[in-house]
Amino acid sequence: MLEAVRLEDRIGDKVKSLSGGMRQRLALACAMLSDPPVLILDEPTVGLDPEQRLRFREIIAELGRTRTVLLSTHQTDDVASLCSRVIVLNHGTVRLDDAPRTLAALAQGRVWESDRREAGVLAAWATGEGTYRNIGHAPVGASLVQPTLDDGYMLLMNAGATATAGKDGRR
Repeated sequence: MLEAVRLEDRIGDKVKSLSGGMRQRLALACAMLSDPPVLILDEPTVGLDPEQRLRFREIIAELGRTRTVLLSTHQTDDVASLCSRVIVLNHGTVRLDDAPRTLAALAQGRVWESDRREAGVLAAWATGEGTYRNIGHAPVGASLVQPTLDDGYMLLMNAGATATAGKDGRR
């Protein structure tokens, strides 16, 4: 099992000597000992450095080929790179059950970049480039941008949207 999580070279090491990512992989190896048909992972990549995060994602992807892997996470990068299906819950109610691209598409034509936080939009936040990302109506002088999973999630959770997409396309 240690080979599967790429820790075979650490046999005999004390757990406290392992990095956070190595500990996560060791915990995954322990969970896999009984060869479960379903693997439930809660925030599996939180706190990992970029290299460990990529390694862990690769292992999760490999495991997903032979079993169901359920991720409970707020890390939309993990969802985008690992998941073929996303279920968004809000207080126990399913708001969306579809492909990740569907979540991002909810915000198509509703995400704007501008030089200020616009009042009255559904959500807005400052970016690292000194601009603001606004979801909702178009601020004056704003540029329309491609939506991300984060944008779709923010729109879904803040718009009070009643449309809930299902796996079969029902609304």
